[in-house]
Amino acid sequence: MGQHRGAEGTRGVSRGPVIAVGAVIAVVLAVVGWFQLRDRISDQGTQAAQSCVEGPAVLDVTADPDIAPQIQTLADRYAQTAPVVRDHCITVTVTPATSQTVVDALAASAGKDWSGPGPAPALWIPQSTQSVARLSGQTGLIDGQPKSLATSPVLLAAPVPLAQALIASNVGWQDLARLQSDPNGLPGIGLPGWGSLKLALPTGPGSDPSTQAAEAVAAAVSGAGAGPVTEAQAASAPVVSALSSLAVGSAAAFPSAPDKPAATADALSALGAQQDRRAGAPHAVAVTEQQLYAAEPGVNALTAFLPAGATPMADHPGAIISAGWVDEARSRAAAEFVDYLRRPEQATVLRDAGFRVDGGSPSAVRAVPFAPIDAPLQPATGPVVDTLSRTLSNPVVPRRSTVLLDVSGSMSNVEGDGTRLTNTTAALTEQLNRTPDSTDLGLWIYSKNLDGAKAYKVAVPTGSLTDTVGTGTRRQAIDTALHSLTPATATSTYSATLAAYADAVRGYGADRPNSVLLITDGPNDDTSITARQLLASIRETTVDGKPVRIDVITIGENSDADTLRALAEQTGGSMTAVGSSQGPELRAAIGQALG
Repeated sequence: MGQHRGAEGTRGVSRGPVIAVGAVIAVVLAVVGWFQLRDRISDQGTQAAQSCVEGPAVLDVTADPDIAPQIQTLADRYAQTAPVVRDHCITVTVTPATSQTVVDALAASAGKDWSGPGPAPALWIPQSTQSVARLSGQTGLIDGQPKSLATSPVLLAAPVPLAQALIASNVGWQDLARLQSDPNGLPGIGLPGWGSLKLALPTGPGSDPSTQAAEAVAAAVSGAGAGPVTEAQAASAPVVSALSSLAVGSAAAFPSAPDKPAATADALSALGAQQDRRAGAPHAVAVTEQQLYAAEPGVNALTAFLPAGATPMADHPGAIISAGWVDEARSRAAAEFVDYLRRPEQATVLRDAGFRVDGGSPSAVRAVPFAPIDAPLQPATGPVVDTLSRTLSNPVVPRRSTVLLDVSGSMSNVEGDGTRLTNTTAALTEQLNRTPDSTDLGLWIYSKNLDGAKAYKVAVPTGSLTDTVGTGTRRQAIDTALHSLTPATATSTYSATLAAYADAVRGYGADRPNSVLLITDGPNDDTSITARQLLASIRETTVDGKPVRIDVITIGENSDADTLRALAEQTGGSMTAVGSSQGPELRAAIGQALG
């Protein structure tokens, strides 16, 4: 018979499930605790960051004066977001400074010691990429690729009648030099009594639009289209001629040197103050659309004219500086501030000031017509900008000059990679290539018995470079003659100089400087004329009211130096001695004499 358990016996509970449940509960509690700990640590980190554990830091911004007020407004708005970068609380200061001033200061600093206006910047906002390009030789000074914050096309501010006539005639950038140099330029487009165009192109700090306009002229004249303009194009004869004509005309618009505006803003004020638009000077000024927009509304009814062709743009890039005074926190703050400035919600501040953002128009244009841009001009490199700027600042002035070149036997002496003669003709060819078409130029050579009994020979008579000579222009004839020269024998400097000087006086051009450029490497071998007789004959040949200067360039040692110096001084000319025909000295001397 079966037996049951006794009353004292009890059924036991298995330990396994209990242990498992306890383990699960422990794991859950651990996970919950871990998350709470993580959140607490995160909160502590956020609180630490918000309390700027590394202290405050100042982001110093230097901006072109045309956009500095708007950047300051946006900086104040940015401060309200309590920005923190690398555990630093960031504040922003904005210093206005012309782009050229900052370029000069940054180039001089070499990334080490700042001597420019205001605090050393971590962020620089120039008027255009042109300014950044001019620092291309300072490797590593700009961090990354600057981003455009706002744009404004470069155009001409002009009185309404002039702008209307220019628009009706579809005037392009390539036409400006002709209108500037032609006394009948504006009457030819329907403005009788206006004479030539008087376009002001200041070259001092704060005149970036002048260089940008020059870049547009260079692109149009050289056929570069929308660019970028190359170094060869910037230094070509058509471009140098066009820019020189514009620069000379700009100077003529302000006959009194003390009254000549050095900056775009000053030239714009002078234009706005004109009461007689036809006889006044200037007639027009290269400005940005925003500068014209920001001017007093309706002042003398100025309006905008955008020449046909590719349009240069003031794109106001945000350039982050990489220099010894910029630490990691400020560099990062500069990048974040640039991103903040480029947000769509900031655009209204810039548009209201007359800038374009993302291709749109300014908020209001007053009397300034909104000009559609067919093709923006691609910015050129720094060396190209420097070349264009130098031409504007030091234009090749149209003149009447006769080059008198020594081709005696000593010019066959070898110096460097060539002879004195080949080096000299190469330097002359280089100068010829950048000489304006409006220049009168001629080439004489001398040695002994080059033309029968004459010691000299007229290789190309002096006259306009565009005149027809033989089967081509005078420019081509001079170029051909220079490349065909060979050394002869003796040196008859005195008789050749006297003949060339007498011819220059007879052919005197009343509207330009007149000169004879004598280039020689040896003493006079012809004893039929003494030094005293030469100086006396030159004095007798001189005609009052027809000044012709004799500029002398000597190569190497020359025992006639005292006589040649006296000759130059007597006629108001100069004498330059170069040690060798090889190198930049000779090219610079020729450029000075013929430029």
